[in-house]
Amino acid sequence: MYYGWWVVFGCAGIIFLAGGTFFYGFGTLVTPMSDEFGWSRAVIAGAFSLRTELGGVWAPVVGYLVDRIGPRLLLLVGVFMVGAGFILLSRIEAAWHLYVVAVIIAIGLGGTGGPVAMAAVAHWFRKKRGRALALMTVGGGSSGIMVVALASLIAAFGWRTALLIMGLTQWAVCIPLALAVRNRPQDLGLLPDGEPVLPAEQQMGADERQTPTVGLEGPGGGVNVRQEEGLTISQALRTRAFWLVAVAMALVGLGSVAIIAHQVAFLEESVGLSPVAASAAQMAVPIVSLAGRLGFGWLADYVEKRKVLAISYLFIAVGILLSATAQSAWQVPLYLIIFAPGWGGSISVRPAFQADYFGLRAFGGIQGLMFFVASVGNFAGPIFAGAVYDITDTYRPAFLILGLAALAAAPLVLMAGKPSAPRGSRAAVR
Repeated sequence: MYYGWWVVFGCAGIIFLAGGTFFYGFGTLVTPMSDEFGWSRAVIAGAFSLRTELGGVWAPVVGYLVDRIGPRLLLLVGVFMVGAGFILLSRIEAAWHLYVVAVIIAIGLGGTGGPVAMAAVAHWFRKKRGRALALMTVGGGSSGIMVVALASLIAAFGWRTALLIMGLTQWAVCIPLALAVRNRPQDLGLLPDGEPVLPAEQQMGADERQTPTVGLEGPGGGVNVRQEEGLTISQALRTRAFWLVAVAMALVGLGSVAIIAHQVAFLEESVGLSPVAASAAQMAVPIVSLAGRLGFGWLADYVEKRKVLAISYLFIAVGILLSATAQSAWQVPLYLIIFAPGWGGSISVRPAFQADYFGLRAFGGIQGLMFFVASVGNFAGPIFAGAVYDITDTYRPAFLILGLAALAAAPLVLMAGKPSAPRGSRAAVR
């Protein structure tokens, strides 16, 4: 089997345990911590938002490092730090301890999260990039199972022991997976998509022979392939498309991350679900998102990615608005089957869209800057929702406002035209 698929599976496994458990499972810690320490929801949500915002600030650095040293080392360091963060989180005694640990986990997640994995997979595939990224994001979608696992461990052993178990498990499983990842197909003498390696003269047409080439080492050594093409970071920052998509990501992040952070508490207190049922609904978000991750990802290989991404953002906005109206248990699936596929689809389609629009020359750096802009929304959303709850004793007004903000994301993406390479530059966008 083409080794690129092993890279997909390895990255998916890391996201499943190291990335997804904290992101989706944080909601299971809100009530236990609030009960034990008496902290307000805004204080607890602030740690989640701090993790999100630091992840955004850290993202451009991670993107730069991905382009320079490759994803493998970043995955390895990130896995170690996330596992250590979970272990330290099990020992906190004060609010500032929570925030310090959130910083550690944020740095670790920067290395284990989607941006690094997406950069790894994007380099291994070209024609099948949408499908490969969709399969990789299945790891994040499947991590919804860890919400129930974490909730069950908390119920059986308490939240401290549960976090300790999770941290040790991540080390045992994810470190070997990180070691299995290779940065690029060239590292093994291969070409993207598993295409057969041909002599340099057969690979290059007459119009391509002036393009810089690099030699390969390994089983296919001695073969020349074209260097990655695309815009540089500075060129991407001067395009209208970059800022339209980045702002759209921020608007979607406002509501979607707030839903993820507060959904368990919202369903328990405003809808009347039991803690187990609320955790199951939280698990359903990433699980149901698999339909969007795979469906939208497959569609993106055949339909203009800009339109597919806009539709996924529209699903998210409508889902958030429906969540604000949920009054009883039967209404919960109504917003989940709309919000979750949209959420999943945006995760798998957005990096494929970026690769098509900006190329792979500075994929990590451009992606990191997009995540930095988007982190403003990811940071503000949970805090805003928590503050509204502290004032009004309900999340509904916050979800309504955040859903309306997310509606603006779809037209922004549709307005993003594909940038062209600057004159006199070889940075052509595929």
